[in-house]
Amino acid sequence: MKRAFFLLLALVSGFPCSNALALRRFPGPPALILAQSPSKGVDVRGLLRRVSQEKDSVDREVFAAIAGSGDPGAFKALKQTVTFLSDRWPLTAAYRAFGAFEGTPDQKNSRKFLLDAALRHRRSVNRLAATASLARLGAKAVAELDKIVARAEDREARSTAVRALLPVYAERADLASAEVVLEYAIPNGYNTTAIRRALQKLRGSKILRLYSGYLKDQEFSSAWRFLMLDVLSGWQDRDACALIAGMIRSEDQVLAAKAVELLGRSGYRHFVRDIEPLVRNGPPAVLREALIAVTRLTDGDPYWLEDVLDYSRSNHSAIRMGAAVALLEIRTEAAIDRLLEMLDDEDWRVRVEVVEQVGSLHRLRAVPLLIERIDAETPRIARDMHLALRLLTGVDHGPRSARWRAWWLGEGETFQQPKAKATHAAEVARQKRKKKSTTRGTFYGLQVLSERVVFVVDRSGSMNGRAMLPKGPERKKPEASTRFEVARDQILSVLPSLSDKTLFNLAFFGSRIFPWEDGLVRLDEKNLKRALKHVGRAPMGGGTNVWAGLMFAFDDPRVDTVFLLTDGQPSSGEVIDTQEIRARIERLNRTRKVVIHCVSVGRKSRFLRLLAKENGGLYTEAL
Repeated sequence: MKRAFFLLLALVSGFPCSNALALRRFPGPPALILAQSPSKGVDVRGLLRRVSQEKDSVDREVFAAIAGSGDPGAFKALKQTVTFLSDRWPLTAAYRAFGAFEGTPDQKNSRKFLLDAALRHRRSVNRLAATASLARLGAKAVAELDKIVARAEDREARSTAVRALLPVYAERADLASAEVVLEYAIPNGYNTTAIRRALQKLRGSKILRLYSGYLKDQEFSSAWRFLMLDVLSGWQDRDACALIAGMIRSEDQVLAAKAVELLGRSGYRHFVRDIEPLVRNGPPAVLREALIAVTRLTDGDPYWLEDVLDYSRSNHSAIRMGAAVALLEIRTEAAIDRLLEMLDDEDWRVRVEVVEQVGSLHRLRAVPLLIERIDAETPRIARDMHLALRLLTGVDHGPRSARWRAWWLGEGETFQQPKAKATHAAEVARQKRKKKSTTRGTFYGLQVLSERVVFVVDRSGSMNGRAMLPKGPERKKPEASTRFEVARDQILSVLPSLSDKTLFNLAFFGSRIFPWEDGLVRLDEKNLKRALKHVGRAPMGGGTNVWAGLMFAFDDPRVDTVFLLTDGQPSSGEVIDTQEIRARIERLNRTRKVVIHCVSVGRKSRFLRLLAKENGGLYTEAL
């Protein structure tokens, strides 16, 4: 039966049975399939005729089959296929297939064809596809890629070529290379590491002046400035640090905070006189970092300890948070005593900071203090205290005080505290064994522990994409639906299961934000009914403004947990670059202490996975 099916497939397709299996149709972006040796028996003319008939709908593996056929006319035939195509993905597959001619007599002609297409083709989609094909060759096609950088009409084509040439620029290590990287490279996702590696090797006074001009240019993207500060810090050079110091009073508070932190790690003590004034009158995002930086640069100065003790009683919560970190850095008995006293701070964000530092302190004297306070805390801070107890002791007696208290009364005086390395290893093993709890409500399997939570949900046009509603009380089996309806189903399920002590809000976003309420409200019966009715009312459409959704949640100082659900990369809003979103949120969250859980719908998302990891949350996928 199978043999008859493949015979029929071969007859319909117009090529021999031996190649029928190689040309099945697969949906989605084309895979790289380059023949390693000639495929005998491939009917190149038949495949070309098929492309001419089916055009953009043709199976994309056809191009690789032509290129790898070993037929003398394969190169000419593959060139002809391009003339029948107009859409991005089939064109990408066709141009990519020219890579099969590397190491063959047609290599020179293949590269010339790709370069001509990249520079001269009348259609942008062809130019970009041809550039991408050359970029895949990397260092093998340096001459061609250099010409694209110098002469290409499309900025995107130049960026693609520069990305492939980053290792080459690192070897050249000259001013021209630095200028090209700064002009055309895009610091986003996986590119950032390669760009940093290339720029790290580009040094000297001329390059330093070049960097100075870019850092002062208000139109230069924040993502680039963040990256350049990292590069300059890596130089471990006095002049480079002086350039970083020029950014500590930037109008961009998040950028200024990063500059202050980097100076604090530089070891150059003379920068204390530039940073210390910021502890007293700097912008909110800078206060915490300035106090920590001065502590690191003064390195044990007893007079500074007295100042830190005073700052730990400041009226400004960000300064008290910086003082908590500084007290841990100092680690004298007086510093530790004050750090433990700060467990009773009136601001929950300061207490979160203190609990984190106490967990790192690894002193048993903190254990009874945490046990005493854990029951009186909010679920969010109780979670952090529970983690700190596990890291301090290497054992787990649950999230409430009773079992911990009984254990401590029995073993406290004789307990031999494991080393910090051992308790961290035990915690990693514990997390791997942990099963999902069913005692409280979950959102896509993520447990909702907080009582101050905002659900931030994507309602952009792409959320109309197909998805399956899982079986449940109202459905005996999964049903076809849309991504947003699946999200709506989860919200309708989780809200009624939450404690009536919960403060909550809902925010939907497309190109702009559509909040339910301006801030958190009590989850009573009336508000629950109102919220459930609101879930389906927000208008759908537009881009994906992740930044607006997160900023709405951060604007309410009571919020300690966010559940972010989206099916796509950011595409609209004040900040679109995923690297910059992560960097800014991480900085802002040093004084906000919001846990961010992320749910990626319909696809895997490196951006969301890292966003959750960097902000104390969990990541899951609904594929």
